[in-house]
Amino acid sequence: MDKASFSKESTVEKLSKIAHVVDFMVYLIRTISEHLDKLCENLESLPGAFTTLYAAELIDDVMDSINGSAGLITKILPSKKICDKNKYRKFWLLHSALIFYHYDAWMLLRHSLLSAFIGYYSAAFTELRSAMESIVRGMVFDLLAIPQYRREAIELQKIKGFKNTVGFPELLEVFEGKLDNKRPSASIEIFDIIDEELKKFNPEASFIKLLKQLKVWRIIDEDLFRETNAYYAELSKHAHRLHPRFSEVGSRVMADKDWIELEPVPEELFTYLYSFIEFNGLLTYLVLRVFSIDLMCEEYRDCIDWKALEEDIQKASKLARNYKTWERTKDLLEKLRALACQASETNP
Repeated sequence: MDKASFSKESTVEKLSKIAHVVDFMVYLIRTISEHLDKLCENLESLPGAFTTLYAAELIDDVMDSINGSAGLITKILPSKKICDKNKYRKFWLLHSALIFYHYDAWMLLRHSLLSAFIGYYSAAFTELRSAMESIVRGMVFDLLAIPQYRREAIELQKIKGFKNTVGFPELLEVFEGKLDNKRPSASIEIFDIIDEELKKFNPEASFIKLLKQLKVWRIIDEDLFRETNAYYAELSKHAHRLHPRFSEVGSRVMADKDWIELEPVPEELFTYLYSFIEFNGLLTYLVLRVFSIDLMCEEYRDCIDWKALEEDIQKASKLARNYKTWERTKDLLEKLRALACQASETNP
């Protein structure tokens, strides 16, 4: 083969690859366009499907759960208006591992809601499940930065690594050597230790095992442990698709809908939205529960701007009438407020 012939074939090959890239981009744009069209169609059809007062109230609760959760978690941090701005930063860093995972869960929640309104109900439930896993992992790692919780990590000690990897026993041993009896200024620093010392850290950490550890730490009680585990198991039915009715096609067959067209299935959407609201309540409670460990310390308890929280507290109180997870969140907020007021009266 001469040089000219080789050059010609090489050029054809390059052009072919470029053509494939163009084809892929066209395919991707068309897919996005189809999803947007389907989202518009589904939203336009909802007034016909959601004809009851219950449906309107459910949508209202969805919005309150989104805004209430975001408001409570962000505004309960030490206020820069009331205390030194350095206290806000210090608190943020102390819980940076949990905050990191909370942002991750929030991204998954947004995707989940979009999936539901496009018509991918099974995918939407699966994304809720992933968001729950993210929050629980964030809580575990955040608390491992605190010496007293490292000492009581008895359930984590049972979680070994996959095959040739390492698990929590090795991690806790490394923490003991690196951190001794100290708490790092930023909880996310524990991931630097993992990256430096345990590159093969890959624990067989099932959700239930991590949940058991939170119960040992008394972050959740027996009732919440059972409720959270049951909720996770329900979401897992959609993730594992153990029965066709939990699949995208199966949910449509059960509702006598077209197999392929992603038209709304109101029953599925109702079920999802109720679950979405409950999850937001659970997520909010769990994050605030971990934050409360430091919020009630003398350094931070007078730094909460309760006035700024008032609107979001009202949303939580409204949701608490119908949703158990929000009832827990409301009760926790009331307890935090009472303790803060009591501390203020004792130390005016």
